[in-house]
Amino acid sequence: MKEVRKKGPKKVDKKPFFELLWVRILMSVIISVGIFLPLLGIYLNYINGKTTESGKLYTASINKNSTYKVNLYDNSFVDTTEMKENKVYISDLVKNIDMNMIYSYSGVDKANIKYKYDIKAKLTGEIINNDTNSTEKVWEKDYTLVDTKNDSSKNSSFNISEKINIDFPKYSEEVKEFKKRFGMNLTAKLRIIMNIKANGKYKRNDINRKDKIIMEIPLGNQAFSIKKDFKESDSYSLYDEITKEGIPIISYIFGAISLVFIIIFFVTYKIIFNIKPKSEYNKELDKILKNYGQIIVEVNNAVKEKGCNLQDVKDFNEMVDLEEELRVPIILYENKRSHTATFSITYNDTIYKYVIKNRD
Repeated sequence: MKEVRKKGPKKVDKKPFFELLWVRILMSVIISVGIFLPLLGIYLNYINGKTTESGKLYTASINKNSTYKVNLYDNSFVDTTEMKENKVYISDLVKNIDMNMIYSYSGVDKANIKYKYDIKAKLTGEIINNDTNSTEKVWEKDYTLVDTKNDSSKNSSFNISEKINIDFPKYSEEVKEFKKRFGMNLTAKLRIIMNIKANGKYKRNDINRKDKIIMEIPLGNQAFSIKKDFKESDSYSLYDEITKEGIPIISYIFGAISLVFIIIFFVTYKIIFNIKPKSEYNKELDKILKNYGQIIVEVNNAVKEKGCNLQDVKDFNEMVDLEEELRVPIILYENKRSHTATFSITYNDTIYKYVIKNRD
């Protein structure tokens, strides 16, 4: 009797552990996290390690003022023709207003300062919008009282004192004419504005300062008072900012961790990306397919050789000659497990074949 052998379970070729796709993906994630998280920690610690210290580098004190007196026409109602500040004045009795606008800039250290100033008058008229219950400007007119003047100072200090005479009746008549022509219930005022600009350098730092002195005179009323619209005392400062950079010790630890994972990456990248060194077998197969791929047909199953006359061909060039002579395609079947590639040409009952094998 023949011995009957029981068929065991079919043997399945298992891939090496590190060639499994999920293992390679997991390795990629671990290495990426191991590289980039420490780098992020280094960056955050570097940012937090920066400290900025500020200190006053340069300061200047600024004082503004405006004095005035109101001159009246000769009249039988008021005993004097000159009234001092901060009074209520009867509009029809005012002849003119003598005003002195004063500005003082004083720096604590020497610096070259260039400055300029001018004085403008701005006449504006406003009405109340009943729909919105707000004041809206309907008229505006500008006058130049003092043209732009330029000067400089080498000791970081300068003073301006500019006297002007304001022709009050002139502006008052302008308002009366406007009201008469347009019949508007207008609220008007004259703003006297001194504009001051100072520029300079202090230890490679720019000095830039702008100031205004504004005096407001109501127009179109039977009586009025003059109002100051500026801050009398102010200051200007330049700050010197120094950024200090410190690298905490933890950053060096993060750097070492990141370096270790970078080394691991270079050691294992062939495994991660499943990169295998090319054998002589692969090189020869790739060369044939590159040069003769147009006359080669790749198939999934081996050519049946049973009952055929088999002829081994020693050189692939002879297969090419046979293909040209017989006008039949070259069939390629590759057994990837055994790393064997079989090139076949079938003609009648004869099979010509050329085989390359992995000899590693």
